[in-house]
Amino acid sequence: MAEALSDDVESNITNASVSVQVNYPGPKSDVQYPLNVQYCGECSLPLEYCEYGSDPERCREWLERTLPDLLNQMQSTNSSDDKGGEKKRQTRGGKGMPKGKKKSEAQKIILNKQQRKGNKYVTIVQGLASNEVDIELARKFFAQKFSCGCSKSGDDELTIQGDVVNELIDLLPEKWNQINPELIEDKS
Repeated sequence: MAEALSDDVESNITNASVSVQVNYPGPKSDVQYPLNVQYCGECSLPLEYCEYGSDPERCREWLERTLPDLLNQMQSTNSSDDKGGEKKRQTRGGKGMPKGKKKSEAQKIILNKQQRKGNKYVTIVQGLASNEVDIELARKFFAQKFSCGCSKSGDDELTIQGDVVNELIDLLPEKWNQINPELIEDKS
């Protein structure tokens, strides 16, 4: 019985064989195998891709120090490819010039009081960063001044434990001269 099954399987395999032709050209005659690819010591990209890396100038300096003959060879092939020595400008996409931070005008400083459980309050201060106040420095100052916890809850927001709105109205212009007292708004 086992012989009959194995003969049956063999006959199915020979009947089902399909000839598939692969169109693979094989190794090129003018290329030396295995390929020896040189990698940049700065960006770890292959040398021909260094110009697309994060800092092509550092890659060029590394190449000058370690492989000056290869650099000269790469420059000679690049100069023959250029027409008239002008660089082509990219018209769409790609890296743009980094934009500087916008200098925003001083916004209002909003003081808000929120009630927590029972008779406990927190004071929320918004708008200090737009008035050129270092948020981390202000956080530490308020925690020490009011002997309480103070945390940074947003990019431009501090949460101070306790109801200290009245003290802040007088304290902010006194501590930071650039804060105009008219810009302080109490919303509690």
